[in-house]
Amino acid sequence: MNTNTDYLIIGAGPAGLQLAYFLKKNGRDYLVLDRANKAGSFFAKMPRHRMLISINKVHTGSHSQETNLRWDWNALLADDERFMFKHYSQKYFPHPDDLVRYLNDFANHYELNIKYSTKVGQVSKANEQFVVTDAQGNTYTAKRLIVATGVPKPYVPDIPGAELCENYISHSIKPEDYINQRVLVVGKGNSAFETADNLIETTAAIHVLSPHSLTLAWASHYVGHLRAVNNNFLDTYQLKSQNTVIDAGINWIEKHDDKYHVNITYAHAQGQTVTIEYDSVIFCTGFRMDTSIFDESCKPALLHDDKLPHRRANGIG
Repeated sequence: MNTNTDYLIIGAGPAGLQLAYFLKKNGRDYLVLDRANKAGSFFAKMPRHRMLISINKVHTGSHSQETNLRWDWNALLADDERFMFKHYSQKYFPHPDDLVRYLNDFANHYELNIKYSTKVGQVSKANEQFVVTDAQGNTYTAKRLIVATGVPKPYVPDIPGAELCENYISHSIKPEDYINQRVLVVGKGNSAFETADNLIETTAAIHVLSPHSLTLAWASHYVGHLRAVNNNFLDTYQLKSQNTVIDAGINWIEKHDDKYHVNITYAHAQGQTVTIEYDSVIFCTGFRMDTSIFDESCKPALLHDDKLPHRRANGIG
């Protein structure tokens, strides 16, 4: 079966729904495809520790919806005041489940044209049109294609032995699974410190490591850098409570029996190299765009891998 439309959107998350809303409002021919059976499915699992860092300032002292939207980082733009996020949560840092509920209510209320349970297998281009094929063999042709899936693919640095380790998206988040362990968390973004904070009470020691010094959001004024709500771990480091933040690159990782041997080169010690033993190693190094769906006829040009920006897992998509 082939479906033709002017605008084809892949992804029924916040970006896809917002665009669908405006396309419908302007009478455009569009269709949204999503692999899940509901909107906003990414937030049904992420962030792992179930707290968004997109703020929800309910009490602003203003009755202006335009002003209040400045402090509502979760609401979509709409013509109905009921879709301010304060009607879904009163928390400053909301629970992701409330965002999932909000997005599905939004999609249903505005009767957006979404086809769920549709996994895109391939995107190609022919005769000035995009051709999208789903897992069931159905095709969709469109003049304009919008990929609104965010950056869902975990980024793992090209380090020998990295495949032996755990990853942010799948490691156990039960602190009791790490009792008396020495844990290495690779990365210095929100996902890394969110993970480290969760394990403080049960671990023997935690090292948070990446080649570069961490960047705090209050200093950089960029909300994607490390936020104060996730940096309790820094207290345990500064107060010398067996936890450490290390500026170093990883040369290789080996596993012997149940122990990880991690060889690192310190960034500020004139190239000094050391091998450290850990019970667990968790990569929290962010996400990147998944380009595997594009064939050569329309594959986007990318920077060399070591120059390609990547988003930290931060709870705002």
